[in-house]
Parts: sequence; structure tokens; C-alpha cells
Amino acid sequence: MIVYKKLQSFLKSISCLVLTLLVMGLWSCDKKNELAKSLRSSEVQSAGPRTIVDHTGVEVVLPAEIKRIVIAGLMPMPSVYCLYTGSSQGLVGIPASSKAAAENSLLIQAYPALADLPTDFESNGVVNVERLLELKPDVVFYGSSNVQTRQALDNAGIPAVGFSTTQAGYNTVETYAGWIELLGQVFAGDRRIDTSRAAEIVQYGRDVESLVKERLADVAQEDKPRVMIAYYYDDAGGLRTSGSNFFGQYWIEVAGGVNVAEALSGSPNVNMEQVYQWNPDVIFITNFSPRLPEDFYNNNITADDWSSVQAVKSGQVYKFPLGMYRWFPPSSDTPLAVLWMAKTLHPQLFADIDLDHVVRDYFQRFYGVSLTEEEMYKIYYPAREASGK
Repeated sequence: MIVYKKLQSFLKSISCLVLTLLVMGLWSCDKKNELAKSLRSSEVQSAGPRTIVDHTGVEVVLPAEIKRIVIAGLMPMPSVYCLYTGSSQGLVGIPASSKAAAENSLLIQAYPALADLPTDFESNGVVNVERLLELKPDVVFYGSSNVQTRQALDNAGIPAVGFSTTQAGYNTVETYAGWIELLGQVFAGDRRIDTSRAAEIVQYGRDVESLVKERLADVAQEDKPRVMIAYYYDDAGGLRTSGSNFFGQYWIEVAGGVNVAEALSGSPNVNMEQVYQWNPDVIFITNFSPRLPEDFYNNNITADDWSSVQAVKSGQVYKFPLGMYRWFPPSSDTPLAVLWMAKTLHPQLFADIDLDHVVRDYFQRFYGVSLTEEEMYKIYYPAREASGK
């Protein structure tokens, strides 16, 4: 009898325990379902339009999903976009000059789909809104100084994000960093994008800039070569150089030179009489110009006689390299450009640095590209066609 009562008491306890666990289980399930509903609700709330502030200081309302992107006028941006997102997916239109650079660089090999993108939605910096609308962009990236483009896009009801080339005083390292930061806002929360490489390049560029400045710190002003940059130069448009308030000023200063055109502003046209007065020690030609160093050495440029200019006589005329993009404006190759230019102007101070090794390592690390000898040559000696002229 006593055993029976103990067994009855034990079974009662078990029943109570089971009932308690069952209730707790139901409570737990309810909480999990409640949490899941909360998360789903949060996802729905975060999936709506977002507002960011671009480099013009204007608030831009972005759609919940950004699937179609047009880049207008901002020529380096396709290469920066591809690096940032890891692909060219999403791009539906790019500038013609960007495409010309891509077709004559390594960018098209890494992202071949760029070759098929339309460029006819703009001409000479003017956007054809009707053609642009046919591309059905969710957003357009453009150079923030182009007020006309912004007005046209606003009138058409297309979200437009302005990227500045002047916020960092034409410092290409910091300009690139600013573009990466703004791209981070545009694509915030997009887990498909691994931004680590882009962030690493920002730091890499700052480290290279610090190294170069440190090595050049003791170079006296009178020992710095006098440099001129041939920014645009062809038979139709004449010669345009880079004065202050433009990228050339940064390049020359950071590399330890003196800009002969510093008294001028922007990218003004100059004639040969002005060049003779400057008589630069070194000339750099950008990839916006079809001119090559041999054109100067052979003195075969129509109507212009370069034979008496010091840079030509001493064999100090150089073409900016072209990697994933032109090395004169901001790009993902900017850290390499800083080192290349400093080593070109002051080879003795950078004799211990094997630039070929640095370039190969950089392309392998950040682009996953193992450069061949032919590709290295293509970077250092770009074709005329890369100018798009």
C-alpha cells in the first residue's frame, strides 16, 4: 500500500513536470514566432527607400533595391565601382571615355561585360535624358561639379548621386577614399558586397603617400625638378596643362617636383611661347591625350617645335601608365601612381624599391591578377587609343 502511494506520488510529480515543460515549450515557440515576426517586420521596414547626402550636400532618396546603375561623366568611376562591388554587375551605362580606357587597359580583361555597355546616352559631357531613361536606371553616379547634369536628372526624376573631385583639394588618395565612403552609403546593408579590398586600398594609398613624403622631406626646393603636365594635347584642341586647383598640382608636389604652371588654375590652354619660358625639366603626358613621348623626341607634332625644350633634350618625357584605369585622376591604382611618379622624379631616393615587384604584388593582392610580361609592358606603355580620341 505504501509502495502504491509512493508510485502514485511519483507519477503525479512526473505529470506536473511534463505539463510544466510543455507549457514552457509552448511559451518558447510563441516567443520564437514573435521574434521571427519582429525580424520580418524589421526587414520590411528597412527595405524601403533610403536617404543619403552626396558630395554636393544634397539629400538623395535611393530606391529600396539598386539593380541598374548608370555612370555619367565621372570617367574613373567604372573601375572604382568594379573594385568596390567585385564585379561589373548592375552597370547599364558608362562614359565613352571610360570604355576607351577599359578597352586599352586590364580592366576589360577582369570585367569583360564592360565592353558591351552603352555609352551613347551622353555626348561631350551633356546627358541625353531620353536615351538615359531607356536604360531604366535606379540611380545615376555623376561628377558633382556638373550642375547641368544634376538639373537634367532631377527634372527627369532620376536619383542622382554626385561624387566630388575637389573635396580633398585634388589629393587623389583622399579623393578615392571619399568615393569609397560614399559608395558605402549607397550600398549600405548589401551583404553581397565585400568592401574589404576597397578599404585596404585606401589604407595602402595613405601608407604609400606617407612613405613618399618621408623620403622627400629633406629635398631642397632648388633641387626639385620643374615639371609640366600635358593634360590634353592633340591637333584639334591644342595643349592644355595642369595648373593649381587640379590633380597635376597634387601629383607634382607629392612626388617632389615644382609645377611650372602653378600660377595658372585648372587645366588651361597654353602655347609654345609659354612652354619655352617655363622650359620644364620633366614632362608627363596623361592618357587623356593621344600623344606619346616619341612624338616629342621625334619632333613630329604639327606646328609645335619641342626640340629646344630641356625635358625633350634630356629624354625626360613620360606617359602616365594605365592599369585598371588612367593613373592621372583618382582610381584604384592611385597608390601605384604616387610611387611611380616619385621614383621617376627622384630615382636615387627610391632605388631600393623594385616598382615591377610592387605593381605585380598589388595586382595579385587586390585584383587577383597575375601579370605577364606583356601586361606589365601594356601598363607602362599604354596605347594612343586609350585617350578615346
